[in-house]
Amino acid sequence: MKKLLILLFIGFTVTTVNAQADTSQLNGKITIEVDGLACPFCAYGLEKNLKEIDGVENIEINIEKGSVLLTIAERKQISEDLILQKIKDAGFTPGKIKKQSDE
Repeated sequence: MKKLLILLFIGFTVTTVNAQADTSQLNGKITIEVDGLACPFCAYGLEKNLKEIDGVENIEINIEKGSVLLTIAERKQISEDLILQKIKDAGFTPGKIKKQSDE
């Protein structure tokens, strides 16, 4: 008698975690360099993703400079990793993040 062998593969996602994960929290006004901004449509897609972050009060995108100025609501802090991931999710490469002085 022949036996039938059935194999079942279940897909799963593996997430790697860096042992020294960045837990930097950002607040106030920050500028982020963004590679790949070329047109208003690009800016719209990026803005749409950044608006999803709780605590983002204002977004100013400068296409010519390739930068984003984020204003984070008072008494709120946002993870640097979350901001960088939202930029990547929009299809761009994040660069340096700079804290703006409160002048």
